[in-house]
Amino acid sequence: MSKKGCLVISLDYELMWGCCEWSVPQEYGMSNIVNVPKVIDRMLDLFQRYDVKATFAIVGMIMHKDKKELLENIPQKLPSYENPRCSPYNNHYIENIQDEYIDMYFAPETVKKLNKYPNVEIATHTFCHYYCWEKGQTIEQFEDDLINAIKIANNVGIRFSSIVFPKNMVSDEYLRICKRHGINNYRGNALKFFNEPKSRFESIKNKACRLLDAYLNIGGYTSIPYSQINKNSGVLNVAASRMLRPYSPKLSIFEELRLSRIKKEMEYAARNGEIYHLWWHPHNFGANMAQNLIFLEKILKCYQSCSKCYGMLSCSMSEVEKIINKK
Repeated sequence: MSKKGCLVISLDYELMWGCCEWSVPQEYGMSNIVNVPKVIDRMLDLFQRYDVKATFAIVGMIMHKDKKELLENIPQKLPSYENPRCSPYNNHYIENIQDEYIDMYFAPETVKKLNKYPNVEIATHTFCHYYCWEKGQTIEQFEDDLINAIKIANNVGIRFSSIVFPKNMVSDEYLRICKRHGINNYRGNALKFFNEPKSRFESIKNKACRLLDAYLNIGGYTSIPYSQINKNSGVLNVAASRMLRPYSPKLSIFEELRLSRIKKEMEYAARNGEIYHLWWHPHNFGANMAQNLIFLEKILKCYQSCSKCYGMLSCSMSEVEKIINKK
């Protein structure tokens, strides 16, 4: 019997820890990060209404109540990035977090809510939003970071089976570390326009192609056949299909194209028994929240239709492994 199509949704929950090298609370924090709690509540309501499962990959630092508690729990081996701005441990970044912005960094109550919520899997997004491709860091530093993320999660009753690498920076040697520590699944890069760039030109080209492909079919369908889901270094690659880009006022006239692109891909996955994996960050919805949530609901309505017509499933990342292994 052939496997049914499957919708997978994963979210990178990182608050300001994912923005520390390029923005500050007074800027992107006030426009996007500050609204993340509302965004998560609204998304959870939609997921429940349409019976959709989701994997929330959480930066370990978020699980602390304040900077004092965090400073008591940082790893021994800190990432030695050549670019010091990439590390939240440099330049007293943690110590300098102002009290008025504390909720943009720490959200232990939201983590507890997610852990109790039906249809939600909690995955790791590393402890400090660790960049595995960044020059200067070492695999030993990554392992120490991962061990710390696991320890902090275990303290609040969370056990990880899945990982989402920040910026999807993943390689086989890091996957072997994940396997060693009980991680069985990861979100691999989409097949088109997400390869590790070898030059600045290639990076710009990939970025431009990703933007264009969000509206027009230049990269083909992005769902993944079950037969192509493989284990790299023993960890199942639940590969991404598409990032759900946020609403852009400048590109608003193309919203129907963006929606049509996703719906056609999802319907293709449902008809052909493939996996369609959407991902985004909760903070992407922080600005233009109403427009983003309306758009998401249209996608979930499409899933509901695919479920009724083709038997499409909704799965967390870890549940995909069960489908793959089912005889």
